[in-house]
Amino acid sequence: MAESRFTPVAVAPSSSPAYVPVPATLSDVGGEGADPLKALLGTLHRNAVLIALVAAVTVGTAAYFLARQLPVYRATALIRLVDTRQSMTGNLGGIIPTTPGGGQRADPVLSQLEVLKGRLVMGQVVDRVGLRVLVEPATAAAEIHELVEVRAPDAAAKQLRMRFEAAGYTADLGGTAVRGEYGQPLERAGVRLNVHSRPSVPEVVLNLIPREKAIDYLIAGLEARPKAGTDAVEIVYAANDPQFARGVVNTALQEFQEFSTGTEQQQASRRRVFLENRLRSADSLFNETQFALTAFRSRERVYGSSEQFAGQQEALTGLKVRREELAADRGIYRSLLADLARRDGRRDQALRTLLASGLAADPAVAQLSAQLRQYQSALDSLTTGATGVTAAHPDVERLNGQIVATEGRLIDAVRSHVAALDARIAALDAMQTRDATALERLPATEAQEVRLVQRVDGIRKLTDQLREELQRAQITEAVEAGQVQVVYPAPLPSDPVGASRSVKLGIALVFGLLLGGGGAVLRDRMNTVINGRSELERLLQVPGLATIPPIHVAQGRFRALRRLQRSPSANRNGAAKHAVELVTVTRAQSLVAEAYRTLRTNLIFSRPTQMLQRVVVTSSAPGEGKTTTAANLAAAFAQHGLRVLLVDCDLRKGRLHAMFGVPREPGLTHLVLGYSTPEQAIRATPVEGLFVLTSGTLPPNPSELLGSPQMRETLARLNGQFDVVILDTPPLTAAADAAILGTGADGVLFVVRAGQTERGAARQSIQQLVKLGARVLGAVINDPDDVVARYEENYSTEYYGSEA
Repeated sequence: MAESRFTPVAVAPSSSPAYVPVPATLSDVGGEGADPLKALLGTLHRNAVLIALVAAVTVGTAAYFLARQLPVYRATALIRLVDTRQSMTGNLGGIIPTTPGGGQRADPVLSQLEVLKGRLVMGQVVDRVGLRVLVEPATAAAEIHELVEVRAPDAAAKQLRMRFEAAGYTADLGGTAVRGEYGQPLERAGVRLNVHSRPSVPEVVLNLIPREKAIDYLIAGLEARPKAGTDAVEIVYAANDPQFARGVVNTALQEFQEFSTGTEQQQASRRRVFLENRLRSADSLFNETQFALTAFRSRERVYGSSEQFAGQQEALTGLKVRREELAADRGIYRSLLADLARRDGRRDQALRTLLASGLAADPAVAQLSAQLRQYQSALDSLTTGATGVTAAHPDVERLNGQIVATEGRLIDAVRSHVAALDARIAALDAMQTRDATALERLPATEAQEVRLVQRVDGIRKLTDQLREELQRAQITEAVEAGQVQVVYPAPLPSDPVGASRSVKLGIALVFGLLLGGGGAVLRDRMNTVINGRSELERLLQVPGLATIPPIHVAQGRFRALRRLQRSPSANRNGAAKHAVELVTVTRAQSLVAEAYRTLRTNLIFSRPTQMLQRVVVTSSAPGEGKTTTAANLAAAFAQHGLRVLLVDCDLRKGRLHAMFGVPREPGLTHLVLGYSTPEQAIRATPVEGLFVLTSGTLPPNPSELLGSPQMRETLARLNGQFDVVILDTPPLTAAADAAILGTGADGVLFVVRAGQTERGAARQSIQQLVKLGARVLGAVINDPDDVVARYEENYSTEYYGSEA
């Protein structure tokens, strides 16, 4: 090799704007100063496809379920729980509640709502509306319940499929198909059908459920919402059919109103019958007493009582009247106790009448009734529903025992009240006896007359009072009103409840975007590799000098390249076989080659005031493209008119000799140790101005050799002979060779492969270079995106034309 070939060539300054990379410092590496908002936006931008996909799947799933979801309509009615009967009769015939001695009084509104949602009222609603029959499709429920009458015991077929035709209908009862005519009853397998007319739907499926389960469903679905501070209550029911929802609410109101009216009338009727019996007895007793007084006066010739006995007579009359009032109350409660001792429906009716009477104002009775409702509610929640237990369950037995015990204590409280009435009556009797004893001191005739007159007057007043009470009871019984006043029935709901479908889809879109954004952030946090140029600059705090697309060679071009390598002229001239990776030579017009020329330009102008002569190319790990980058960068410098030397400083696994098709020896190790001259070790390449120095014999101590004074002297001599010296070094995580060489170079070029280079390894490598004082010029990222590669293939051919 001629000596003149190594004459240095100066690089003329260019008027083009310089690309000056920001030098990395040890405190900058790691991205602590990066803007969190910018980092988040970068993460979302990198994962835009993932976010869009998640959002599309979320919206699509929501649209699918919304398309299958039936609309829900809510019917609402308003009632007031007031004693309309009392306001209409002026409290005639009502039982006056006793004044409580303390304690918490029962809330009348909540008590009535418990009656509304009781199984008696709800059972009537189930029977009237036909809630034992669940209709599929649900949108035809109102029409089917109106036109089709189904009566079946609980043990009947569980499912009934019906098809409606012009001439009649077909019903599948337990696997047996039977035909029927419209308007004609049909009974098979314990099921009685009567289709009044042909429905609008061609086919329905009727699912028969037990009556008790239907009552449970209705109790769970019907809502009673008291208005705070008022006696008004909203009754709400939701269903897929608006007519069906309205029908359930209005039927429940009607049944509740009829039950309340019937209970009040039954109580008034019982009181009327009792007062009639008492009045007949009082009239008979009055006649007997009046006859006795008349006979006494005729016999004793006494026609008037003494004035001195007038006051005593009035007092005795008042005691008598009070005693009869107490006796009337005692008779009512004894009659209720007699009904409570029974074990049939009259016992439950008597218990409800007792809780609605004046005795419910007593603190003890109110507390026991509240406990009884609590135990009954707990028992219903255990035995009903899909998860209901049997009667043998320990909790059910315990609650049954508590209910029986509470009812017993409630009956005992009533008995105690009756006993108190007995005591008060006995006290009045004692007072009457005392006054009678006082009258005995009078003369026998006058005393006898006084007693007869007193008895006649007392019975007369009692009779008048009983007659007045009877009239009140008759008026009360005639009033057909209860404690339920319907303010307005449920109208037909027109709009389904909940947000519209467009709003729901909008919410699903927002949720999908948030979910996709969260997935993108999670993916970015879990990702341990560098994926792009912006991420590289943010993480390592070094400029990204270039992004190299992947190297793909078309099959035809590859065959042409192989023919070029096998040509005798190339071997006679000593030219190396061009490697596929050397795209700046084999595909000079491609986008990949243009990316290397961009890297060359950025490096030339990275130090506008000083020549960039020695550059170290390294990476954090093997297989990241540092050798390919070094070779193509060297070729790009040579194509720029510079004399370039490419040195293989990887004394462990160097491969520049294989890339250029030259022998490994002699090489760098021979030149450093003085075993060969530069003319013997440095070889020319087919690229004009590009020379290569292979690694040579691999030494046992590469780091010591590269850090030796002989190595520094060798590189200094080479700097004087070439414009640019590019050193291909081992990865930093494998050896410290690159860091050693980087301290004496003009700059270090760090190579990263997107999707492969670990963040931690890259950060550690940069920190190692900065710590030793090496100047990091920037980073090159090799992008393995096949889409870019295919675009590069098409674009380079169409834009630059065919390659020479």
